[in-house]
Amino acid sequence: MPPQLARAPVTPAAADCRLFPGQTESTEAIFSVGLNERVDPIHAPRPTNESERLLFRQLYETLVRVDCEGHAVPGLAASWRLDGSTKTWVVTLRPNARFSDDTPVTAMDVVSSWMSPDAGPAIGSELRPDVRRLVRSVIVVDDRTLEIDLQSRRPDAILALGHTDLAIATPSPGSPWPMGTRSARIGRGGTSVITLFNLSGNFSIRFPVASGRDSRDLLDQGVDLLVTRDARTLNYASTLPQFQTTALPWLRTHVLLTPNRAGAAPSFSTDERRALAQDAVRGEARGAEGPFWWESLSDCEVDPPQAPPVTPSAMPRIVYDSDDSAARELAERLVGIGKYPRASGLASDALAQALRRGNESAYILSLDRRPLDPCREIDALMDNAGWIDPRSIVPLVDTRPQAIVRRGRSRLNTEWDGTILLELRD
Repeated sequence: MPPQLARAPVTPAAADCRLFPGQTESTEAIFSVGLNERVDPIHAPRPTNESERLLFRQLYETLVRVDCEGHAVPGLAASWRLDGSTKTWVVTLRPNARFSDDTPVTAMDVVSSWMSPDAGPAIGSELRPDVRRLVRSVIVVDDRTLEIDLQSRRPDAILALGHTDLAIATPSPGSPWPMGTRSARIGRGGTSVITLFNLSGNFSIRFPVASGRDSRDLLDQGVDLLVTRDARTLNYASTLPQFQTTALPWLRTHVLLTPNRAGAAPSFSTDERRALAQDAVRGEARGAEGPFWWESLSDCEVDPPQAPPVTPSAMPRIVYDSDDSAARELAERLVGIGKYPRASGLASDALAQALRRGNESAYILSLDRRPLDPCREIDALMDNAGWIDPRSIVPLVDTRPQAIVRRGRSRLNTEWDGTILLELRD
């Protein structure tokens, strides 16, 4: 363990994480942000799609933030250090930490946020399963101090505290939205337009939702920011002089998974991956480029893959998430070139069940390209489908969205996963 990690890595030199680096920033703020997908408060604070990720990031914090260059910087925690055993992280909350109703945030609030809803008083024994993938145990030292034993022993293990599974929230009486620790709250209203207010109530941001509708309508409605990979919307935005467009980081890698009994998965050369990206995927894509995190799991405890639990489907097919346009386009192309007889899109719950069964010919999934904790990522993947062998994951293409921003409103920052953090005025 490098000796410098035994001291608190407070804040490194600030990275320039502005969405438009070098551009003179206007004093104009963002007043309206378009969302392409359905947003459900029951998921808060842990997002299940990119629209929830964007909205929830404005409301809920993790103990540690990870900036656009992958550095750990203070979030809800002001500082952290390894104790003498070099196994436990001593984390100190910032002194002014408060929930959106102005009540102080304590170390016990952090632990409560990580526990199962029906957990008893025993701390640590009832951590949620998703939390246990990242955290071995947690002890409250005092109101502002926690001792956290992380699953990872990697030198950069502290980054795990920036994972959205560890976002901090508490129930809000009378509201479906839990309270977060950022200086914002959700107002009353429906799900077609969500309004976020800063705590003083003198500034608000509207989030119109285009779930099931053409996202170009959001530009016509006057949004200031829209994150999308939809080629039609990007082409339309290029005709509107009031908008500028910039690419976000390469966020996702679409991969092919094949149960062992289905025979060897097709292999794809670098040129074939490039061809898939160019010919099959609408929106910005490239042939998947390594290194790939699932090829370097030597620090992880990975169970050996199990045989799929049921017999193969009588009608061979490749399946994908029906809400993922890139996955659909890839599956259709693989059918078109004769790799598989047919393709079927499944809703997220049905896809999860199909993965557990492991009886399809192949699956296309979208994985984080730069996970904060690769061990957590493979553990979550194999929890759902124990037959998956990390060595047989076949990378296909990388994708990234683009941000369409109204000119003159560039006061935006990005974080490690490309999510945009808005400026919330007081």
